[in-house]
Amino acid sequence: MKTVKFLAIALAALTMSFSACKKEDDTTETPKVSGSTLLTGKDWRISALTVTSPGGTIDIFATLDPCEKDDLMEFLANGNVVTKAGATKCDPTDPDTEPGGLWALLQSDTKFRVIDGDTTLFDVVELSATNFRVRSTENDNGVIYTNNITFVKN
Repeated sequence: MKTVKFLAIALAALTMSFSACKKEDDTTETPKVSGSTLLTGKDWRISALTVTSPGGTIDIFATLDPCEKDDLMEFLANGNVVTKAGATKCDPTDPDTEPGGLWALLQSDTKFRVIDGDTTLFDVVELSATNFRVRSTENDNGVIYTNNITFVKN
């Protein structure tokens, strides 16, 4: 009988100790950083650029000159884009910076619009503090082209 009484008391004590140490629910959420905050205030460099059509995929980035591959883009908070010559210039007389058009993130950061003479609307595939990937689709006389651009934070 002593064993049963001891087990009942031990079980009650164990139950109370677990309920007394109940972990508080952590209801604090990490605030979501806006796409504009992730995109602005840093230089971005294109690291991949492809065009896919029914005929296959062409690696446009591979065809660029080294002096083009190191160029940078800065997306300013006011909606302007500044293009910057990288470490190597194709022509030494080229300016270090020049206007690159306008940009905007739309539809809860799922779309990226660029106006640089033409207006292009991209789908945002990835936007983080270090990577930015966009995709656009064009229909040229019934032929569908998909453009993929990957930027990395410089």
